[in-house]
Amino acid sequence: MNPSSNRSSRLRRFLPRCALLVAMLLAACGGSRSDAHESAEAWKDWNRFAEHYIQADGRLIDWTFEEKSTSEGQSYALFFSLVANDRARFDQVLRWTSENLAGNALGDKLPAWHWGRKDDGSWGVKDGNSAADGDLWTAYSLLEAARLWSAPEYEAIGRKLLAQVAAQEVVMGVVGGAVLLPAPYGFRIGEQRFKFDPCYVPPFQFRYFGTVDPKGPWLSILDGYMTRSAKIFHAGVAPDLITLDAGGGVEADPDRPTASYDAIRVYLWAGMSERDGPGQLQLLRPFAELIRKNGVPPEKVDTRTGQAVPQDWTPSGFMAASLPFLRALGEDDLRKQVQSRMERERSRAWAMNKANYYDEVLVLFGLGWIEKRFRFDREGRLQPAWAKQPAAG
Repeated sequence: MNPSSNRSSRLRRFLPRCALLVAMLLAACGGSRSDAHESAEAWKDWNRFAEHYIQADGRLIDWTFEEKSTSEGQSYALFFSLVANDRARFDQVLRWTSENLAGNALGDKLPAWHWGRKDDGSWGVKDGNSAADGDLWTAYSLLEAARLWSAPEYEAIGRKLLAQVAAQEVVMGVVGGAVLLPAPYGFRIGEQRFKFDPCYVPPFQFRYFGTVDPKGPWLSILDGYMTRSAKIFHAGVAPDLITLDAGGGVEADPDRPTASYDAIRVYLWAGMSERDGPGQLQLLRPFAELIRKNGVPPEKVDTRTGQAVPQDWTPSGFMAASLPFLRALGEDDLRKQVQSRMERERSRAWAMNKANYYDEVLVLFGLGWIEKRFRFDREGRLQPAWAKQPAAG
């Protein structure tokens, strides 16, 4: 036998044993870094997203729109870092968010929603108004990181953020239940009318906030939203924005007669909300018929008629966002059809360097859900695939 061939044979037998030994040693040490690495390695979509959109310092860049960063993007990066059990990246994202969007005082201050290149060529905050969805996804991710990683230092910041949102972005005293404003400024119409964005209220998230902060306005906001849902979704589709009044009235928003990039998340959240989603799913079932008719979710829908606005293109993220919705409705054949189309469109977009941040966020949510990488229990707690599940409570 050739000596070099014999050495190669021995080496091939040795390497698997060596790898097994290393794995056993790491497991015995209980290294969270190893767990995070293995978890992240298994989620290729997250790996690619993080590599393409998140800098080493924790800044998530939306390359599609002037390389801007937003509090929404940072909050989603926190959430998916937690789902991937990637604490090192979580801390990087959290640090950048606090330093650059909240003057290094996140929790004591709400983060600015928009950071980017300013008119003078410098980089920094372009709009200091906050965005309630980014604020609440950040708070949710911090509170759940504290629980899942046994890291109470995150909880203090998360609770401070909840208090800031309650003080600055919630309208109390509205008939039917409190209202979450999209931001502290710009969404009040006089003293008695307000603009409301349904996608800013994921039912599972507000169920969770009501559990961890029972004295807060969260269940009142959720109850009001659920009570008003029949009027909000009167045409069987979700709007981007509606107008509410203090007496409980619901009106279409005159500036947004069509629904699109905000509304698509309403279907996503309904499909993920085990406890509160079923009622909304039935109200929104006509949207599934639009998907069946078009083959994919329409990019734009007329909220007055419930009909799709003719378009020759649908974002791949919309297809991904519809997957939990269709699964929850029992439309699995249609879901598989949409998923197959989505996977083809994504592959083409990445190959042509045309993938964009928002589409890929919706993919992480929608496809991640279908792949069972995470769930939310009846109290809205996160159940990542890597974690031991909490006892029912």
